[in-house]
Amino acid sequence: MQWGELSQMLSGHAEPRGCYIQQLAREDIPQVTEHLREWYPDIQVGTESRHLEPSFYEREFFLRGESPDRSLYAMLCRSQERHEIIGLLTLEKNVRGLQISAPMGAIKPSHRALGIGQLGVTVLEAVGRSIGAEVALYYSTLKLARAQLNAEHHGFKLVGIVPAFDMDAIAPGTVKRVYEAIYAKVLTGPEHVHIPDWNALIPSTRALFTHLFGAHPIHLANAPVQERKHG
Repeated sequence: MQWGELSQMLSGHAEPRGCYIQQLAREDIPQVTEHLREWYPDIQVGTESRHLEPSFYEREFFLRGESPDRSLYAMLCRSQERHEIIGLLTLEKNVRGLQISAPMGAIKPSHRALGIGQLGVTVLEAVGRSIGAEVALYYSTLKLARAQLNAEHHGFKLVGIVPAFDMDAIAPGTVKRVYEAIYAKVLTGPEHVHIPDWNALIPSTRALFTHLFGAHPIHLANAPVQERKHG
């Protein structure tokens, strides 16, 4: 599960109109952290605040032209006209679990109406499939409906809402722990996925499983027999 060439990982994925995608390079780091402070004031607190630290990129990221043996990868979105950085998406792989996730995405405020940020979910899936991930996880803020709708539109399934998931600035000078949604998309075949034993589930997990995924296979298998008995 190795990071590949950017063009390979995004093969068949159209770039945003008027923009192009580029892997983060070491020389881009000071500019990226400066932009994030300007574009995204809420990033000063919580897990995403690590993206303001140059050492985070230097220590954890596969930077352009350097060693690919890092767990994180960053993509810059640049304007075709001026080549300025207008967006950032970071991806993280879990090699042992064959998972991929997107820790953060940010777009320059003046370019948000172009819909560039909505491409993050499709990039996450495309890269995941390219490097052999078997599940993609997407964490969504509950501040904005469009992030949630975009995930569902591209086949990601809401699998949970975690209370007090992270710290966030909910108003000027006010920081609280916030709820966040978790979406998932399975990138491998059903033959590789084990369905939990119904008898091992307690009533609350049975109810949640049924709500999220529908009837358990054991019930589907028994349905014709039950119908005959009722007949």
